[in-house]
Amino acid sequence: MIELMVICVIWNAVAMETNKQKKNLSDLEAKNEQLTLEKRDLQNQTEDLRMKMTKLTAEKLFYKNQTMEMTVNMTILQNQNEQLRNNSDKLNRTQAAIISYTNFPADLFCPDGVCQTCPKDWIQFQESCYFFYNLGSPWKTWDESRQLCQSMKSDLVVISSLEEQTFTKNTIKYYHDNNQGYWIGLQKVNNIWTWVDGSPDTLG
Repeated sequence: MIELMVICVIWNAVAMETNKQKKNLSDLEAKNEQLTLEKRDLQNQTEDLRMKMTKLTAEKLFYKNQTMEMTVNMTILQNQNEQLRNNSDKLNRTQAAIISYTNFPADLFCPDGVCQTCPKDWIQFQESCYFFYNLGSPWKTWDESRQLCQSMKSDLVVISSLEEQTFTKNTIKYYHDNNQGYWIGLQKVNNIWTWVDGSPDTLG
């Protein structure tokens, strides 16, 4: 009777341990299943984030290309506006030149039917037109030179800025000798050097 009881006790302990192991295994399997589900969910979230990132990258590239295209178009428009402004200024100067003449010399301003801002053989600098007379002898006096300019609805040059002085100096092709050069619109009135437009000398 005592031996049977011992065997029963031992068997009961083994059964309890087995049940405990089964429960632990079941818990582990449940945890493993839960971890598998969480892993799958994380994988789905990662894939979703990757797709969103790809979409954002594509949108960023799209907007970058649009910005570049808009920049190019803006540059083109600015250049076109600048060209239109230059053309408008040119037309205004041409119109002013036409209005200044009683009988407009179309053959000078519009050679071959195309009107220019300055007459033929004249050189434009900023807002003015310049004619450099260097046909040689007979040499003209200051008065004769001014009369020549006035016959062409102009006058001897009045140099009012360093830029204009530099332009005039650089455009003059040559001097014939030390005694022959170019007349400018500077004259001595009452022992005072004065420009032909009445302004005081700015070169001294």
